[in-house]
Amino acid sequence: MDKGLGFADDGRMTMEAPKRSTTLRERLRRADPKLTIPASVAVTEMEPGVKVSQVRPGSLGDRAGLLPGEKLTYVNGEPIRDTVDFFFHAGGEEELELEIYNAAGEARTVVIVKDSPDSVLGVEVEQFTTQHCGCNCVFCFVHQLPDNMRKSLYVKDEDYRLSFMQGSYVTGTTLKDSDLERIARQRLSPMYLSVHAVDEELRRWLLGLKKARPILEVLKFFKKHRLEMHTQIVLCPEKNDGAQLQRTLDTLLSFYPTVPSIAIVPLGMTKWRDGLPPMVPVTKEYARKFIRGLKPRLREIEAKYGEPVAMLADEWYLIAGMAVPRYTQFDSIPQLENGVGMVYHFYRDFNAAKKLMPKKLARPWRVAAITSTLSPPVLKKLVDLCRTCEGLTVDVIPVVNEVFGESIHVTGLLTGGDLGKAIKHHPFYDQYLLPGNCLRKYDEKFLDDMTLLELREETGKLLSPVLGGALDFVETILEQAVGAVHHEVKDHPFLVKHWANS
Repeated sequence: MDKGLGFADDGRMTMEAPKRSTTLRERLRRADPKLTIPASVAVTEMEPGVKVSQVRPGSLGDRAGLLPGEKLTYVNGEPIRDTVDFFFHAGGEEELELEIYNAAGEARTVVIVKDSPDSVLGVEVEQFTTQHCGCNCVFCFVHQLPDNMRKSLYVKDEDYRLSFMQGSYVTGTTLKDSDLERIARQRLSPMYLSVHAVDEELRRWLLGLKKARPILEVLKFFKKHRLEMHTQIVLCPEKNDGAQLQRTLDTLLSFYPTVPSIAIVPLGMTKWRDGLPPMVPVTKEYARKFIRGLKPRLREIEAKYGEPVAMLADEWYLIAGMAVPRYTQFDSIPQLENGVGMVYHFYRDFNAAKKLMPKKLARPWRVAAITSTLSPPVLKKLVDLCRTCEGLTVDVIPVVNEVFGESIHVTGLLTGGDLGKAIKHHPFYDQYLLPGNCLRKYDEKFLDDMTLLELREETGKLLSPVLGGALDFVETILEQAVGAVHHEVKDHPFLVKHWANS
């Protein structure tokens, strides 16, 4: 299906420019309202009832007579409103009393006795509808989208359940008292909170709200109930930097270890900001000055707490053209989904990749590693390794993001259209490596709704997404170049989080 990428009569690749609705209100109407529940609704006050989606044959649920399509409303007298309730109430008890409604609306009670509390029911229930985000953040990505993107991108969600399950960030503005009580009771920790500022007037401005639950209330609640909350600050030049940032850091650090990590990420602005407040962009000069000015404070924090609690996303260093930090002290980097330690993590299996690289290929093999404009320095180490193999040529092809604008320079926001044009302009390669995080995992769709299959058909080229780190990069090449074994990739942690939120 044509998604706007095609070929002109003379063979040149063409792409229909994304269109923009006339007002912000119209843009937000593109999302199906059925995809979210209103921000004003407390999740805990919703009517109980989740639909059974699957029953594994021979399982406890199957033997008890549960059927797909039936509605489960209560477990041991506790209301079941979503998957979180289901796993919490059905997961740790030996005897379960389930209230079930069939398709005709007829109720029955089913009692299941498990061998142990950890025994698996073999029952899956449908995913819940996410809660709508009522914020109008000045940096909201949804507000900066053109038309003709993937439909799910226009959904603004703010759901603490997804924060717990998938690590997506929430502002806490939709949390009701009953939601907080449920979080404490069910120990939904850790969660991920977008703070941005602790000055409430500034925070409300950044969130685009006249009223919002004070962030200190949420932090104090989590501390009282010994729940963890990873935090992020979207840094907007001349807004929440300087003294405001120091105040925010001071406040969040006072809640350590309730707040075990703070990620500071740079403001991202697409070219589609009609109707949004003017903002100062993060330039190379600003990034360099910001990093140098904050570095003493970051070192002080690490010395005090014995770990780098406050961290800058790698993007800061790449924008600034500075060396990216290594995080050798972490087995698992807590803010990887925010781009903290991505470069370091990408190279953790570099030694294995180095051992795999042959000295010579039986036939020449030319590879184009297509990436964002910030990433060529990141790939230099791998390219240098590939150059030690006679007959193997690997060139890095940076792609300007024409859909979102030149200021967007991360791989996850590259579209099929922009990638296709880059491939057409560099046609003399045997293989093209694509960054795995610009695809949605389950249907291999790019942000502009084009599929990987469609891009392969349009270009007629061998396109290979890289789904892991340095080792997968090398294996992806050698699989095609010499028929080497390409081991099944254990999903890169960043991609897991990226796919979960796409």
